[in-house]
Amino acid sequence: MDLDLKDIGARIKYYRVKCSLSQEELAEKTNTSRVFISLLEKGTRLPSLETIVGIANAMSVSADDLLSGNLMVDDSKLDSDEVGVFHDCSIEERRIILGAMNSLKAILHEYKITE
Repeated sequence: MDLDLKDIGARIKYYRVKCSLSQEELAEKTNTSRVFISLLEKGTRLPSLETIVGIANAMSVSADDLLSGNLMVDDSKLDSDEVGVFHDCSIEERRIILGAMNSLKAILHEYKITE
């Protein structure tokens, strides 16, 4: 099985932005470089297990959250399509999209449209 490095990179970027961390700040917390974090987020470098755990710990997420698109059993909070929506968005675009999603969710629950 080949790892989907772009998916892992998108998840790292998603959680990094969600935690309001710059690439430089994440690099400092994980004893890596900003360039290395950038390469991971682009999906051009394969992170070691130690690096994945360090990144997960730095952002207070599970390693499963970062790897879930590659796992046969997936209990992640986000799937690959959801991460893809945010992949190239600015922070402001993410806030707007999340606000719209929360509003839609409230409407769906109000009218009991969801399962």
